[in-house]
Amino acid sequence: APALQSINLYCSRLTDNGMKLLSEAIQHAPALQYISLQCPDLTDHGMKLLSDAIRHAPGLQCISLYGFSLSDDCLKLFSEAIRHAPALQSIDLVLGEFVCCSAMQELAKTIRLAPQSQSINLSLE
Repeated sequence: APALQSINLYCSRLTDNGMKLLSEAIQHAPALQYISLQCPDLTDHGMKLLSDAIRHAPGLQCISLYGFSLSDDCLKLFSEAIRHAPALQSIDLVLGEFVCCSAMQELAKTIRLAPQSQSINLSLE
């Protein structure tokens, strides 16, 4: 799907197996600009797959993740992944559970190092 520009899976029940397939598609969609996902059933493994895929999406401009319960390690992986998204302008995270201070510090550091980011929304459900 080289021409794919947008993925919106809001209110999906995507599992790790589904995320594996989606991650493969993301890595083969060089025109992808927008990802919006709500996947409360995703585990750390699925989030790691998504983080790896983000590293291979050079045109990604906006990422919105809703209802995720990210472990501290996964939030750190996500932070590292968005450092490798040079076109990223908008980050919207609504996390389902409390995350530790060190993971939030890592995300804040990433955001400070991303001067191209124009819009950042972070909240806890």
